[in-house]
Amino acid sequence: MQKVLLYFFRMAVAVAFNLIIFLLLVGLGVEIVRSVWELTPGLTKNATAWSFRDLVGRILSLVVILELLRAFVEYFQFDRIRLHVLLEAGAAFVLRELMLSLLDEKISGLNVLIWSLAVIVLVLGRTIALMFPPILWSTSKRSLTESPQKEQERKD
Repeated sequence: MQKVLLYFFRMAVAVAFNLIIFLLLVGLGVEIVRSVWELTPGLTKNATAWSFRDLVGRILSLVVILELLRAFVEYFQFDRIRLHVLLEAGAAFVLRELMLSLLDEKISGLNVLIWSLAVIVLVLGRTIALMFPPILWSTSKRSLTESPQKEQERKD
C-alpha cells in the first residue's frame, strides 16, 4: 500500500512540476513577445514609447524568470534542488532590484551598500555550495514516475 501511494505521490509531483515549467515557458514567451511588440514603435518612429527604465526592468525580469525555470529543470535532472542554482536566481533578483532602484534615483548610499552586501553574500554562498557539494548516496538518477519495483530491478 505504501509503495502504491509513493508511486502516486511521485506521479503527482511530476505532473505539478511539469505544469509549473509549462506555465513558466508560456509566461516567458508572452513577456518576450509583449516586450518586442511594445518596443517596435519606438524603433521605427522617433516616438519614445518606452523609457529606458522600463526596457531594463523587462529584460531583468526575463533573466529572473529564466533562472527560476532553470531551477525547476535542474530539479528534474538531479532529483533534488541544487543550492547554487537557487542562489543564482536570488542574486539575479537582488541585482534586478538594485539596478531598478539606481535607475529610479531613489536610493541612498547606505541602501546601495546593503544591496551590494546582499549580492556578495549570495555569490559567496554560491561559491561555497559549488566547492562543497553534498555527498550523494546514489549516483544514478531515478525517474519520478518510476516505481520502486522497477528501480530495484534496474539495480539487479
